[in-house]
Amino acid sequence: MEKNTTNFINEIKAEIEQLKARLGELEGKLEEYGTQSRETADFTDIEISVGELPEPVPEPAELPVEEDLPEEIAPVEAPAPVEAPAPVEEPAKKPRKKAEPAPAREAAATKPYAWMVDVPQASVKNIRSAISLQDRALFINTLFKEDFVLYDSTISALNAMESAQEAAAYIQENFPDWNLRSDAVYCFMMAVRKKLG
Repeated sequence: MEKNTTNFINEIKAEIEQLKARLGELEGKLEEYGTQSRETADFTDIEISVGELPEPVPEPAELPVEEDLPEEIAPVEAPAPVEAPAPVEEPAKKPRKKAEPAPAREAAATKPYAWMVDVPQASVKNIRSAISLQDRALFINTLFKEDFVLYDSTISALNAMESAQEAAAYIQENFPDWNLRSDAVYCFMMAVRKKLG
């Protein structure tokens, strides 16, 4: 064991000596290069063109003092403050909102959801890889009512589907209580669309 340690130490010492010698060589070359570059430096071939310099920016003209302004643009005094109206004793009643006519309600119902229209950023092979840990916790807690098994089975079912329309129909059929315009559903469906397009 001592022999191995001694050999190792001797090898290290020999390597240090080689490095010192190499360092001395490099320092000599550096010193030689510095001396040569100072002696041979010649700057007579360098041309400087004045035409390439940018034009100086003119200094802004002094603004006229208020006394020097012509009458038509002289400062105008502020009008006297108006007294506030007397407080109203009874608050005004808001008019009742009329029910929307049937065609307006139908148009709102047929308006596409943002997650149907927006383009997902990148495609993935598995929906699970498109969902961050933070989003997964959000989805399980809000959309799946803290049921991890339901969340996991839904992701598996969605992964097996061929299109985003098929996935949307599945969600509408199996989760009728979801607000399809909510932020949580938007994030969830955008993750789904990263796989299904």
